[in-house]
Amino acid sequence: MGIFGKDKETQYGSDIVLGERYRDEQTGIEGTAISVHFYQHACERVALELVVDRKIEEYVFDAPRLTHIESGKKAETEKTGGPDRGERGVRPGIPPR
Repeated sequence: MGIFGKDKETQYGSDIVLGERYRDEQTGIEGTAISVHFYQHACERVALELVVDRKIEEYVFDAPRLTHIESGKKAETEKTGGPDRGERGVRPGIPPR
């Protein structure tokens, strides 16, 4: 599981299973997971696909908002939004206030 970042030491993984159905806890939208996205300074995002008025729609959510419909298990992620805060709790290269 995982894809490598540019330094070959950073790995990204997800407990989201593509092709499985998930529900967004904030909107109640249910759909099939069709992709997982990892952004440099943001949370893991998941695209859900569903049929609305006989048309295929796609919505993207932060992974921790999703619950696997069959098991009831909430998605987990190691990385939440925002840039890496470094060891001192501040962004690298930006002095603390």
